[in-house]
Amino acid sequence: MGARLIEETAEDRRLNQSTAAPAVDWLDVNGRLVGLLRAGTGGLVVAAVVAGVAASRMAGTWQLWLGLLVAVIGFLAVAAALVTRLAAAPRLQRRGKLLLVRVGPFSVEQLPLDAVECFFLGSQPLDRRGSPTAGDEPAFRVGTLVVRVAERAAQEHAGRWTARGPWAAWEDGYLVIDGRWTEPLTVETMRRVNGRLAQAKRAPVVEGCQSAPSAGGCGA
Repeated sequence: MGARLIEETAEDRRLNQSTAAPAVDWLDVNGRLVGLLRAGTGGLVVAAVVAGVAASRMAGTWQLWLGLLVAVIGFLAVAAALVTRLAAAPRLQRRGKLLLVRVGPFSVEQLPLDAVECFFLGSQPLDRRGSPTAGDEPAFRVGTLVVRVAERAAQEHAGRWTARGPWAAWEDGYLVIDGRWTEPLTVETMRRVNGRLAQAKRAPVVEGCQSAPSAGGCGA
């Protein structure tokens, strides 16, 4: 019991150190999507300013209605700015000895780097609504970046690694990142993230931890 407590405390210490480390971006977002969101936010801000100017020149009921319109547009602009900020967050980051995978706007999966074996390209069948489907004749296919973790780690964390979101989801022990919300997923993209994984695993670990050199994993 005491030994188990010591192990957990040491692990917590390492995770805390990783959390405090600066994040390094490995996979960026879909630039077009973020650009559209920013344009929409800017349009709402302009509309709020125009409505505010008009309200200042009116009186009576018109001023009241325009003031209400300014408040509504302002609220939508703030909400759009928040969504844009969340959507602009990198999809894949390294922080210390952790790999951070953004599953959704408010959800991030944290994987120990030692458990991550490699990245490879895949594809996800979609129905006409853009939802994943298991049908034999999907309406569309989207490229994916698949995070392969060590089988032993996947079994140990099977009850915890179950996150599903619009940007990534666990499928049969693999964490699958949807390419619709990332930068273009190409062979060069895969090689780049595999190279960064290899470099991170070769980096020396402080506090007496040891890590063996890695060749970069699959597909490199």
